[in-house]
Amino acid sequence: MPLTRRHALQSLAAAGAGLAFGSSLARPALAAKKDPKWQASIEKGLKWVAKTQSSIGHWTANGTYPTAMSALAGTALISSGSTTTQGPYAKNVRKVVDYLLSKLRTNGLIGDPMQQDNRYTYGHGFAMLFLSQVLGEEEDKERRDELIEALTKATDFSCKAQAATGGWGYV
Repeated sequence: MPLTRRHALQSLAAAGAGLAFGSSLARPALAAKKDPKWQASIEKGLKWVAKTQSSIGHWTANGTYPTAMSALAGTALISSGSTTTQGPYAKNVRKVVDYLLSKLRTNGLIGDPMQQDNRYTYGHGFAMLFLSQVLGEEEDKERRDELIEALTKATDFSCKAQAATGGWGYV
């Protein structure tokens, strides 16, 4: 069965959420780490994610949604314990951070609405989540400052993009 955009996004989001969030959501992830069969499956998936990263640091869903797919794939990698400087996927994490920062627009949007980023606020939100998690582990002061500036601009964009009804829609 071919990998669809919906299936890829669901899989990446589930993997990231299962590994990243605490309390009750983390319990299955902790149990999986104790089961060698599950741990082998997780490692196989993480290796696949790392292997399929493009040379410029992004992932897509059949050529679309590069911001969302990159942020979700990056979240899976950092959820495994890698940071921009440590862990088996540190190089991949650095590349996706660089890619997402390169997509920061002057108005604060993280993405490229003129290219393959349809529904770009979706990817923008995932990019903010990923970059904020990276910020929490970043040791380099210059890089931290760059991330803070990017996230501040991205937050401002999100505030301005909010619809009168309270949501954001797919602008």
